[in-house]
Amino acid sequence: MPSWAEMQAAMSGLKRLLRFDATFVQWFDRSPQGALRSFGLMIPAIPLFLILRFADMSVAPDVDTLRVVAVTVINYLLSWVMFPLILILIGRAVEREAQAIGALSSYNWFGVALMTVGSGIVLLDSTGLMGSAVDYLSILLMVASLVYEVFLLRVVMGLGYGGAALLVIVDFTLTQSLYILLMSPIMSTTVS
Repeated sequence: MPSWAEMQAAMSGLKRLLRFDATFVQWFDRSPQGALRSFGLMIPAIPLFLILRFADMSVAPDVDTLRVVAVTVINYLLSWVMFPLILILIGRAVEREAQAIGALSSYNWFGVALMTVGSGIVLLDSTGLMGSAVDYLSILLMVASLVYEVFLLRVVMGLGYGGAALLVIVDFTLTQSLYILLMSPIMSTTVS
């Protein structure tokens, strides 16, 4: 689990990332130990994940609780490790394994920041106060997250924008495929 000092540094790094300031990378521990500690964010991010998955959708009535829990846990764990493992394999293939491992800390912190904002949008939507404006906020967040992730991977991996964009496409495709394969079969088509 990241320390308090590491969390404060990560917040400074995220602020710089939001300004497209390439010095954001200096605020994250890019060592293998720092990358490993950043996976400790999985624990406090669980409520955010549950809000994103279940706040505006309901489970199909014929699906038992054990299946919902099992599928949700598998989805959560895979969503945290699938792209990082692929990133390391790609990094190894293009002789940038150290940069790929170094990217994981900032990638994980950025992911939690996105989950936080996304959860806020979902909770705002549940109030009904914003109407269809929430849909625009969701689309804006998705587009912004893709742009920022391209910048993040370009800087940390030392790639061009094309290579970073390809990595983001892989990440986005994996995330969406994981949801479709695991979560959509247990969700109801109608929201209660």
